[in-house]
Amino acid sequence: MGLALLLALAPCAAPAQMGTGRSGFSTDRTPNAREYWSAVRDFGRCFIRRQENDALALLSTQPESREEQAVIAILFRGETNCTDMRLLTFLSRHVRGAFAEGMILDGRLIPARLAVTAPASVAAVRTLSDAARCYTAAHGAEVRALITDTRPGSPEELAALERMDPEFRRCLPPAGQASRFPATDLRYKLAESLLRLGPTAPEAPR
Repeated sequence: MGLALLLALAPCAAPAQMGTGRSGFSTDRTPNAREYWSAVRDFGRCFIRRQENDALALLSTQPESREEQAVIAILFRGETNCTDMRLLTFLSRHVRGAFAEGMILDGRLIPARLAVTAPASVAAVRTLSDAARCYTAAHGAEVRALITDTRPGSPEELAALERMDPEFRRCLPPAGQASRFPATDLRYKLAESLLRLGPTAPEAPR
């Protein structure tokens, strides 16, 4: 898939962050968006099967950090058995989410060094990632069903997230209660939370 095509396919969703505005979810159901989400999903699953350590290097970084961008720049400078990565224009938050989802779907476990914990309280929630961990810690089965039973960008995904919304908003501080999130961005935050809160793989001997 060429660069120009992927540029045309990329959804123009706002960054996944908390803020004021109408509550709920935004989604793009156009054919181009569906093709984009399908490509991200397929790439993520292929990549973690062939280059799991590189995928874990990305997941070890803080979302939207300089370190994350540095790892992305390294990963996307050459070719893999999945594709010529120089031609890809996936957003970094979607790449890391697709890696996390791919590991869940393949039954892979996160190394213990990459495990995280849920925020101690809603007062400690500062980012959408924090809120996703808060929700997932108490609703792991619902998050797993979202990942295994729906596809990114689908009407089924949106319906599942809308069912989860009332409980999810219990993990948002007052200032974030009216926030509106891109649906698949939240899906991927939940996927990474499920992976990193779940059982861990034993570390290999050094």
